Amino acid sequence: MNYLKEINGFMRFLETTELKPTTQALWFHLMDINNGCSWKEWFTVPNSRLYSRLGVSEKTMIEHRKILIEHGRIEYKPRGTGAGSYRIVSLEIKASMTPVPDEEPEKPNEEKPTRQEDKQPMNAFEFYESHFGGTLNSFVSQQIGGLIDDFGEENVIKAMEITLKNGVQNIKYVQRVLSNQRAQEGV
Repeated sequence: MNYLKEINGFMRFLETTELKPTTQALWFHLMDINNGCSWKEWFTVPNSRLYSRLGVSEKTMIEHRKILIEHGRIEYKPRGTGAGSYRIVSLEIKASMTPVPDEEPEKPNEEKPTRQEDKQPMNAFEFYESHFGGTLNSFVSQQIGGLIDDFGEENVIKAMEITLKNGVQNIKYVQRVLSNQRAQEGV
């Protein structure tokens, strides 16, 4: 997926489709998160991460997600109480997939609800929920999101693993591990 072409395509899409600013912001945040996941076709994001990034309630975020789905900009697979999976529908590919006249358009393969997510590595939010106990609140979700922005998701997960090895289950400790690693790299 080409980030710049997708953003340009989305801006062209907005010229003919009116979307509320929060709906637009949700699309941009999903793009940013997927960029951080190295452009996976399906990527997992907890609701708490999205509504904390948007600064809205979970209910409001869900309403705007439905709008993006209705407009064909994203696909979403809920996972019960776990984080749902998202797929961004490419604007770049869609333009090049217009069928040739007099030709039957290909029917997309129906994706079976296999546990494809099990094959993908766990993201930092899922790691926290499964290893630090319980569901994320918005405060911790924001802290994890900030750490990912500052240090990268892979480093945050490694710091969480170190934290657990030291017998601690605290996000502040994760922050200290990351800060110490950065300080040691600077020496």
